[in-house]
Amino acid sequence: MLSELDLVTTAAMTALVVFVAGTVFLLETVLRRDEAAGRAWSLGFLGAILTSLLYLAWAADPTALWAVVAGNVTFVAGTGAMWVGCRLYNERRNGVALVIIAALSIITAIATVVDAPTRGDWAGAAWTFAALVVVAATAGVECFRGSLGRARTAWVLGAVFLVESVFFLLRLVAFLLLGPDDPTFQTWFGSVVVGMLTILLIVVAVIVTSVLRAGRAELRHQRALAGAEDAVTGILTAGRMRAALESLAARAMTRGTALAVIEVRLDDLAHIATAFGEEARREAITVWREAVRTHAPLFSVMGEDDEGGIALVTTASSPSAARREAMTLYRGSFDALGQLSGVGLPVVGVGVALTEVVGYDADTLLRVARASAVNGFSSADSAVVVARSAEG
Repeated sequence: MLSELDLVTTAAMTALVVFVAGTVFLLETVLRRDEAAGRAWSLGFLGAILTSLLYLAWAADPTALWAVVAGNVTFVAGTGAMWVGCRLYNERRNGVALVIIAALSIITAIATVVDAPTRGDWAGAAWTFAALVVVAATAGVECFRGSLGRARTAWVLGAVFLVESVFFLLRLVAFLLLGPDDPTFQTWFGSVVVGMLTILLIVVAVIVTSVLRAGRAELRHQRALAGAEDAVTGILTAGRMRAALESLAARAMTRGTALAVIEVRLDDLAHIATAFGEEARREAITVWREAVRTHAPLFSVMGEDDEGGIALVTTASSPSAARREAMTLYRGSFDALGQLSGVGLPVVGVGVALTEVVGYDADTLLRVARASAVNGFSSADSAVVVARSAEG
């Protein structure tokens, strides 16, 4: 079936799909005045649009080697921009990543120019494939760590990048061993196959990044709301919460008082937004926040932690007492969310970090409580997980 498609038709189809999908994402970025991760992803999709148009120009005129050079470079740089967007979403620095992307892009350009007299249409192909393997693999791994790793929707984006990486690794091996004119190479790794794969992956990537961006926008809204109303609701902003925990932990350590940090987290919010709309998602978050506030221990401090989580710090007379408080928070959240009509029930996870187990360092307490709450999402025993070590 694929063999019946000629190169120009495939290139035109790919360019059309990439242009439409990428333009939609770019327009949303402009209208939303997006944050750094969304802007980086927009550059990635812009790179995909330019790449498809350049390859279309080459397909229409095989003598246009400038289009091959520019297309190879934008392919690598655009994929690199997607990697940077994932790192920005995880709030990681990008100095080294930008150097790697720039270096790979320059090497690709030089290799394509140098290979042009002997390789022709396939000038710089091996270097381009190798660069894509590296950048796509690192982007895929990034989707399974940090904030992206805690958002299961991002796992699909990670799969997209890993599929791309594996495909171009196999394509590189076939290119070196068989050559581009071999029938087997043309059947499985030719330009027509790449075009079809690009259409599939770009559509999935646009959908997933749009969902992730919508989720981040909603969380920014909730954080802004918390910052304006924390004096009324008692739910502190993340910065204030961490400062309060540092102060309480230092005083508790001096007095030998045991503390418990309890984290309550929600999962599947992105799926609710996709299936039922943003209003349903917003309602679920509002109800959940009120439930946590209502069922929190009387003498406790609570605040935002990372994404989709509320952390509470309270005294802990014993591990069993801390677990009972955590179970109260879980049941209160679950019951409140269960009363929502026409909304899928989000997954609730609760994690507990005890100073007698992990010590009094504020960052460690929050990290362990957060990791335990995430483990509660998939735990077969209980949605409430009490950490048994500093590793969570």
